[in-house]
Amino acid sequence: MERTYQMLKRDMIDMNTTLSSALSHVKLELSKTENLQRSLQRVSDSGSTYVRWGRKQCSGTSTETIYTGFTAGQFYEGPTYSSRYGGPSNILCLPNNPETSNRTTGGSSFIYGTEYEDTFFGASAFNEDAPCAVCRSHNTYASIMIPGRKSCYTGWKLEYQGYLMSNSYGYKASSYICVDNNPEFLQGGKSNQNGNLLYATGTKCGPLPCPPYDDHFAVYCVVCSK
Repeated sequence: MERTYQMLKRDMIDMNTTLSSALSHVKLELSKTENLQRSLQRVSDSGSTYVRWGRKQCSGTSTETIYTGFTAGQFYEGPTYSSRYGGPSNILCLPNNPETSNRTTGGSSFIYGTEYEDTFFGASAFNEDAPCAVCRSHNTYASIMIPGRKSCYTGWKLEYQGYLMSNSYGYKASSYICVDNNPEFLQGGKSNQNGNLLYATGTKCGPLPCPPYDDHFAVYCVVCSK
């Protein structure tokens, strides 16, 4: 009887050990599943942002438009030749639904809308005002504008392709931006108000090696995400 009792006791201990081991394995697998679900959620929640210059909306099923607005920068020249080169050089995408302050400024810094100032996109584009859109590409972690390319490198997703544009070298400095190759115009923006200006950017042989580049050729650009 005692021997039978001891055997049953050992069997119960072995069974408990087996059940405990199995339960630990189940908990481990559940933890892995939860971690995987959290990782997948982080991926689905991820995204990188970029500006689509020259367009009012973003495109693509995996891209959302954060806001649409107006391409803007400083006035293209100063009142005198010596004052042409001061002020900020970056170009901004101002939202079309701003929250404005009730304070006036001292008049030393202003921001203006932006016109296409040459006929690079056709005669109908001359003096038209340029829109912009701020975009978020889902399931990506980085976005980059690549000048001199019309396609992305391997492993990168194409967001849009365009041409490099900036202000003229004879006026105030501006940043180079990638304007969509099929640009749109702001409604009612045809009049020649100047402001911030955009010209197609070309290459200049000399310090820039030719080949692989060519003299005076317009520069492609592409925005890519990964």
